[in-house]
Amino acid sequence: MDWRPLPEILDAEQLVERALHRAAKKRSGASDNAARKLSSLSDNLAATLGAIVDDFPSLDQLHPFDRDIVDLSVGLDELRQSLGGVDWARKQLQKLGGRFTSQAARARGERARQLQKQGYGRLTSVVRQVADRLEFLRDARSVLRKLPAVDPETPLVAMAGAPNVGKSSLVRAISTGRPVVREYPFTTKSVSLGHITARYQKIQVLDTPGLLDRPDAERNNIEKQGLAALEHLAPAIAFVTDASGTSGYPLEVQQALRAELRARYPQAPWLEVRGKFDLEQEAPLGEGALAVSATEGTGVDELKQAVIAMLLPG
Repeated sequence: MDWRPLPEILDAEQLVERALHRAAKKRSGASDNAARKLSSLSDNLAATLGAIVDDFPSLDQLHPFDRDIVDLSVGLDELRQSLGGVDWARKQLQKLGGRFTSQAARARGERARQLQKQGYGRLTSVVRQVADRLEFLRDARSVLRKLPAVDPETPLVAMAGAPNVGKSSLVRAISTGRPVVREYPFTTKSVSLGHITARYQKIQVLDTPGLLDRPDAERNNIEKQGLAALEHLAPAIAFVTDASGTSGYPLEVQQALRAELRARYPQAPWLEVRGKFDLEQEAPLGEGALAVSATEGTGVDELKQAVIAMLLPG
């Protein structure tokens, strides 16, 4: 799901100010001036709120991966409630706008002006009642637009392993992905995506947050984003081990995590990778493992070709 096209969302006061400004431009005969202004205000506010709701995809039709990522990133229930609250406001604006516009169209003089003032107050009050919902949607949009647009139909390899073992550096080395790289654990706060083009086809390379060897109930939302990818996208897995001693996680802890993932996803195509190999001072490489150093470029092309061969056989 590509969230980047979500347009900007104004806050409640910005919406009210813009709609009032547009309504003020409506000029007509004295007999129906109030009605036209009320109609403009209600129509503009209702249309804007309706567009906000319509711009979000149907949450019930999201791919299971996208649904999990949304839930872990912003909260699916709160997103649903906020969209529902804004849609409630839209309906209220249409109902109130129709009523006040109809009354103002039949009124004259001071009575028409009173109805315009009352209508303005009621209509703008409805928008302000959902100010917190609009603020949540504004914040959610900022978060969602940064999520990767993973295509479930395109071949995918997920870099998996403990924190700080060098997954992000390898994703940057073999693909177009540009995850943040830092020398401390849990740099990767969410999944990120890059691509490899080979044989006129695309391969997706997913950088997943580091996992700790512990039960799912004890894993945080950052770890669960990585698990959501493994659970719902059925990717090939490139498991990255760091035996250099610089990751902060002993080799036996990483091997326990490896054993868990192998047992959990027995059908997944699997690639063994030893990252930071230029710093490694312990443990034999192991049969079938690729020795890679993103820093020195050692084994990077071999890793890229291994991913291509695994996902695009023949």
